[in-house]
Amino acid sequence: MNSKLTEGLNRVEFNSSGFKLVGNLYCPAPFVPNKKYPTLLVAGPMGTVKEQAAGTFCEKLSNKGYLTLTFDFRTQGESEGTPNNYENPFNKSEDIQNAISYLCTLSCVNKDSIGTVGICAGGSYVVHASVSDRRVKALATVNGFLSLREFTGYNPVVTDEIREYLLKRSNDDRQKFYETGVSENADILMPEANSVEELNIAFAEDDKKDIFEYYYSSVDACWPNYSRNFASMSYEALIKSHALDYAKDLAIPYLGVVGSEAFTKTYAERFIAEMTHDNKQLAIIDAARHVPTYADDEYVDQAIDALEVFFLKKI
Repeated sequence: MNSKLTEGLNRVEFNSSGFKLVGNLYCPAPFVPNKKYPTLLVAGPMGTVKEQAAGTFCEKLSNKGYLTLTFDFRTQGESEGTPNNYENPFNKSEDIQNAISYLCTLSCVNKDSIGTVGICAGGSYVVHASVSDRRVKALATVNGFLSLREFTGYNPVVTDEIREYLLKRSNDDRQKFYETGVSENADILMPEANSVEELNIAFAEDDKKDIFEYYYSSVDACWPNYSRNFASMSYEALIKSHALDYAKDLAIPYLGVVGSEAFTKTYAERFIAEMTHDNKQLAIIDAARHVPTYADDEYVDQAIDALEVFFLKKI
């Protein structure tokens, strides 16, 4: 199963629930096909494609000696699935477990040394997938958004009226998709904007600048397969995802890498507080906000170092 793999980036395809998913598998250099490598699956932020933050982390972790995989989830990027850009954390969990099944068909993968890494909302996806999958030996999140329920539906910015409007819009879109096979793609989470000043989201100014730079200024040139628009029916799935619920059930080692200034820092702290075993730890990146840990080498490299030390001991 390794005859076509070479060191560096390899384009791969595998099946998940009947959909063809497209991934990037990174092999360490030098790559020895008959060697068994510790392997990490990396899930990126909400709606992103494999070339974005997850790809950055995969490449850097591969340089540390790991076999790494990231992929476009169903309905996104180059992968199959409908409706387009349907953001469903539970489907993504299934895709991650099927990606692990794919990895376990490769003779260069050490099946006893598999870990998962989730960046931002990817933290929720890997928790969903890893909590019941004993093939996964350890789990890490990087500024993990571990309650999409709170993010999308239950925070001070989302009033009862807004929540009811978004749920109705989501339900209506589900009905439309059922009847016609067509879904509305809309800016339900990432509003259209041509400047930071136009970006109407409830974040601090520095975070808004980070978000605009990464998700607006860079995407056309760097990641043409990425879309800020989600299927409107995504909302009713997102509002049900609360990965913090699984903390008490997680039986494997956990590392929460967090920026000291990241708005998601409290999620890793809450997750660790809920865990019932002691094989858990925080790694704090000084002065880092949330989004800069996706692509800023100053912070990404610190996250990579923390992940390397953790997985070296845990898988």
